[in-house]
Amino acid sequence: FWLKLKEHRPGATLAHLTPQVIPEGLLTGGAQSRRAFMASANVKASEWFDPKAVGRGREPARAAFFAFESTALAETRAEPKSSNRFLDLNGRWKFAWSRHAGQVPQGFQEPGFDDGSWGEMPVPGNWELNGYGFPIYTNVIYTFHTDPPWIKYRGKDTEYNPTGAYRHVFEPPPQWLDQQLDVFLHIGAVCCGCRVWLNGIELGFSTDSKLPAEFKLTPHLQRGRNVLALEVLCWSAGAYLEDQDMWWLAGITRDVYAYARPSQHIRDVQVRASADGLVEVDAELATAGKDLPAGGALQCDVFPRGCESNPGTKICSFTVPLTIRTDEVAVGSGSYRCHDVRLWSAEEPSLYTIIIRLPSCSADSSTGAVSEAIWLNVGFRTVEVRQGRLLLNGKELTIRGVNRHEHDPQTGHVVGRESMLQDIKIMKEHNFNAVRCAHYPNDPLFYSLCDELGLYVVDEANIESHGVDFDWHKTLGHKEEWGASHMARVQRYVERDKNHPSIIFWSLGNEAGNGVNHHRTYMWLKRRDPSRPVQYEHARLEPVWTTNDLETIDMNTDIHCPMYPSQAKLEKYAKLHEGSTSALPLIMVEYAHAMGNTLGGFLEYWDVIYKYGVLQGGFIWDWVDQGIAHKVDGKDIWAYGGDFGGPDTPSDHNFCINGLVQPDRKVSPHLLEAKKVMQPVSFELLDPSAGRVRVKNRYNFRTLGHLDFTWSLTADGVEIAHGSLDPISTVPGAADDIVVPLPSQPWAKLLPSGQASYEHREFHLLICACWREASGCIPAKHQEAWEQFALNEPAAFAPASRLQAALPEPTVSEEASSVCVVAGQLLAKVSRESGLLTALTFAGEELLAAPLEPNFWRPVTDNDYGANLQKDMACWRHAGREAKLSRGPHIATQGPHSVTMEVDLAVGMGGAKLSLSYEVSHSGVRVAAKWQPPGSAGPTIALSGGVGYLFSKAANRHIDVEGKIVRARWKDQGDWQRITITAAGKAPGQPLCHGDSIALQAVTGKTEAELLVHGLVPVQDQPAQELPAGMTGLAVEAVGTPADKPAWKIVRSAGDGEVKPGDEVTFEALDSSGLQLCAADSGRAFAATPEQGGGHSVFCIEVKGQSAPARVGFKGTLIAGFEDVEWFGRGPHESYLDRYASARVGYFKGSILDQTFMYVRPQENGNKLDTRWMALRRASSGSSGHAAGLLIGAAASADGAKLKSSLGMQCHRYSLEDFDGPEDKLKQRFKHAGELVPRAETEFCVDAAQMGVGGIDSWGNKPLPQHMIAPDQSFDWAFWLRPFQEEDAPIECSG
Repeated sequence: FWLKLKEHRPGATLAHLTPQVIPEGLLTGGAQSRRAFMASANVKASEWFDPKAVGRGREPARAAFFAFESTALAETRAEPKSSNRFLDLNGRWKFAWSRHAGQVPQGFQEPGFDDGSWGEMPVPGNWELNGYGFPIYTNVIYTFHTDPPWIKYRGKDTEYNPTGAYRHVFEPPPQWLDQQLDVFLHIGAVCCGCRVWLNGIELGFSTDSKLPAEFKLTPHLQRGRNVLALEVLCWSAGAYLEDQDMWWLAGITRDVYAYARPSQHIRDVQVRASADGLVEVDAELATAGKDLPAGGALQCDVFPRGCESNPGTKICSFTVPLTIRTDEVAVGSGSYRCHDVRLWSAEEPSLYTIIIRLPSCSADSSTGAVSEAIWLNVGFRTVEVRQGRLLLNGKELTIRGVNRHEHDPQTGHVVGRESMLQDIKIMKEHNFNAVRCAHYPNDPLFYSLCDELGLYVVDEANIESHGVDFDWHKTLGHKEEWGASHMARVQRYVERDKNHPSIIFWSLGNEAGNGVNHHRTYMWLKRRDPSRPVQYEHARLEPVWTTNDLETIDMNTDIHCPMYPSQAKLEKYAKLHEGSTSALPLIMVEYAHAMGNTLGGFLEYWDVIYKYGVLQGGFIWDWVDQGIAHKVDGKDIWAYGGDFGGPDTPSDHNFCINGLVQPDRKVSPHLLEAKKVMQPVSFELLDPSAGRVRVKNRYNFRTLGHLDFTWSLTADGVEIAHGSLDPISTVPGAADDIVVPLPSQPWAKLLPSGQASYEHREFHLLICACWREASGCIPAKHQEAWEQFALNEPAAFAPASRLQAALPEPTVSEEASSVCVVAGQLLAKVSRESGLLTALTFAGEELLAAPLEPNFWRPVTDNDYGANLQKDMACWRHAGREAKLSRGPHIATQGPHSVTMEVDLAVGMGGAKLSLSYEVSHSGVRVAAKWQPPGSAGPTIALSGGVGYLFSKAANRHIDVEGKIVRARWKDQGDWQRITITAAGKAPGQPLCHGDSIALQAVTGKTEAELLVHGLVPVQDQPAQELPAGMTGLAVEAVGTPADKPAWKIVRSAGDGEVKPGDEVTFEALDSSGLQLCAADSGRAFAATPEQGGGHSVFCIEVKGQSAPARVGFKGTLIAGFEDVEWFGRGPHESYLDRYASARVGYFKGSILDQTFMYVRPQENGNKLDTRWMALRRASSGSSGHAAGLLIGAAASADGAKLKSSLGMQCHRYSLEDFDGPEDKLKQRFKHAGELVPRAETEFCVDAAQMGVGGIDSWGNKPLPQHMIAPDQSFDWAFWLRPFQEEDAPIECSG
């Protein structure tokens, strides 16, 4: 095996690299003039840029703990600041900053250096958020050109690589020196590399931005004034392993302090506590050449959490006998088997505390005097992978997890205790039980909080080299010279974090390729800690993964942890391995990419997870939108990539905005969906008439005894009965049937007198499970789970009639520009030019600010952009407003109570038709619509921006594109054969014509940010290969940029006219070369003159028709003054076709402004699926008798046909165009929600359908097929527009 790996070892070394002088730069940070620098002349040859140089002078890695001077402090689980052996060094340090590597003031580390002109930097603190440099965000690419280990910035100043110089003066407590204690410096984290001096003496060098660096100060420490100096480089060689999907921010990002220890002290300790009650301690003692302490052993006591000062609660005491190994080191092991311990899990995080004491060397065993004492969390649990399942304490786990970056919108990578607690609290309240530390070791405090509050943790090495190719021969994971860097990062984080019970498995890193370095770190980890499984997503033989295909799993993972698999891929794996006892359990390391308006199809993920035991959950990507608080033109925004620096700043723009919560931790609607779908209690209605419900316990360890269950019966969303259920104590994994004591029917008797009849009411049963008492960070009465059941069929909306004998019949007046109908106080006009409803007047006051307009477009979501739908669906962007009247308006019926006008609209160029009728009565306007999609009888015309398939008659094959390679291999209409044909100067949806200059575009790949689209172009000076005898020409490749740049002229064999499916055409190059696109029967596409091509240049364009629209509905605009909304439908938050499980059916109300959800980048939002009616209210109706509001309701059919009883509706105090973006996302008018300004008018939508939002990823996958509008799908729907007066209640108006 190892010989085989050696064959692939690249063998490149640093020996052939020559030093390069870094030019001087101007010092910033308060200096007013140019200074001398000590920039090393051979800085590129230094350890900064040597991947083998991982650290120098540092203390060996050890477990995170603090040693106190007394048992009493340890027994109170004191904070380090309570100890007189702790010295806090946080605060404002003197600071100087330079743009370039190595440029620090000469002699700045010397105690006598004059730093009076320097600025200051908070420690901890990121430079870029404190006035030095600028934040940069990238996802995959590095901020520098990929040429490991060298750094060459991607911007104009290629030498840009900021360096910071720190100075800090401190005085150690005198007793530290009096007692001859050893003193150490702890730097919690510093990005990216640092050198450290004390009093002008260099202590050492450190890399790894997410792990502590500790240095021994004792030899150089002096009484009184001491000067600590640091040189920090933004990007050293180590930055190649820190290409995580986050902001590039430099500086000291965690606490800095000094601490003192006796010369003989506990150097390291490991505590293991298993589910059988066995607690084991391995310890290493720094002896300083002295005899062992009294008794020759450490003393250990274990207490229940919170009882450390009560000797009577101690569950065990034991010793750790020590053995001297060298003059400087002693080691020891001890253990004890406890009985009846409470086991730790995320559901019930039962913690114990172990107190480990080092007896004083000068004391006899009877005095109890200690040299030092430490406390650690202990959780009794056993983690293992056995028989194809991940087990905790012998039971199969379900991972309801999320990836979390350390991010604060104000302080960047400096994250405090309150922020950590807030994250954990929100996670727990939303049914998460696990968190992945993506993609680096977190602050140790976070693990302690997870121990205490109960979250399973995947701890991860600070290794990601995403910007380097994943190919086996290129990845850093298989380069020998990078082996030390990989190993050091894995070893050091494991040593630091090994004692936390919340950490249930280790990760080798993220998106860092695979190879010998990862095999070695895996094997080291399995030897070092066999008590935990190890995962690595990239442990596969294929360089890249795909959405639907299974990977070949390599040996260096214990869990199959794929990224962004489809639901179908999960099921494929499960069907293969469900019965296997040797297969790996599947836990998605990342899935359900939560960017913008997303998480569609999440219910479908968990349907398949619950179906198969081998599927044990996953970690959503990710937790928090990584926006930075910023101001633009005086407005507060959440900034993202591209908002800082100049136009040359590398950026992946808003791809860092992909969280379940916003930067300030405001809950996004899709987090509510995750909570609902992952709830640990599920309900099934077995018998509605008897109220019999099955309750299933999906917890892994606890019964349902801690929950209170209640029920509620609603009529049209308004509660009419409620009650409590008897306690339920269903055991984990089991189900019990219960009976809900519903009142006897008919339930109409529960309605207030005078309300409409029972037949027009919808009844729903809601069951809720809430925490009885507070626990950890969960408050009492917190709702853990719920389910709602419809108890009867919904009835269509019918407005309460205003018909009275005295009301006059409606009248019709034919005007030059419109047809006008008057029915009592109501007046409606339909335009003769457009066929649209242009006026809706009540009591002499116009309510519409713009015509009621068909709408087939939605503001582009991030997932839409990722799937290229803003281009694929571009023909629908303005299709509604540009629809052409083809029939009417004419009066279809005129009676004593209503008048009906009918029109037909031609939509787009593909033959789509929208037939409308407007029924006007005293009750309002009933709008009925029938949608006939384009190409119902087959496509009749080829359209610019549409998808075509180029069939070569001579080769009898279609052109296909795979990557950049263009061939003609099969007679097929698949994804590889899809060619988008875009005509210059023509809007999407316009006909292609003879002589048009066109681009032939194809998808050539995708990254984790976007689909890659290029144009098919001839490649100059590159002859085509593998052509039949007698043919020559140039290669054609999909490399043209921009993709829509015209490269060909389309020529119809029949001459002038529109291009229709089946027409014979040729594609002539626009560069006057005389070349034509050709396809040979050898499978090659090429460009050749007619003589060279041998007649292989004739193609037929095959067209499957236009893409389906994103929505089918209407958009209306109301005059200024509307403020509030009430509705009966799903709520209270937004809902979509593929994301509605969390939105119950009910009666809701609020302000119209609050119905807009402010996604960080504006996009489609605020939809209300399954809305029966929505009432928009004015703040004041003004004069008596004027309309107080407008009621919009899904209408019944006039002819008895089955119509939708609910529709999609939404309302905003913004225009939909305010949320929308153009074809190029970067050119969006309002790039940040904070830039939006409410309008006086209200815009509303009424939709028969809107496609889902999707959620597999944000770079290629559309919503699931069942959540799309089909190209041939027709719709038949209707709705009422009914003005109402102040004395009317919307519920009563709804009938």
